[in-house]
Amino acid sequence: MQNQEWTPPPPPDDGSIYSAGTREYYAKEIGRKAMNSLILGIISLFCCGIIFGIIGLNAANEALTNIEIYDVAHDKKALATAGKVISIIGIVLWGLGIIVRILIAVAR
Repeated sequence: MQNQEWTPPPPPDDGSIYSAGTREYYAKEIGRKAMNSLILGIISLFCCGIIFGIIGLNAANEALTNIEIYDVAHDKKALATAGKVISIIGIVLWGLGIIVRILIAVAR
């Protein structure tokens, strides 16, 4: 056997440090998380806003983070941002609703 030096394989041609398969997987995952964040944000406006709002906010943050890390699915960024905003609105409205109910109960 000859003593040859090992050389690592070249990086992908598209300028990313991630393989095409990895980027494809995360593009699909980002699409799912962005859609879930929007759905959960809308649900948080109508029922269990604290719970669904926090889950939707978490999903939106994960989707936005993965978009930046893997540099894929930029078309889903608006969907994730809308889910994040609606989730925050749902959390705030339900929080205000709880505070108002407590104040009304104390005032009686």
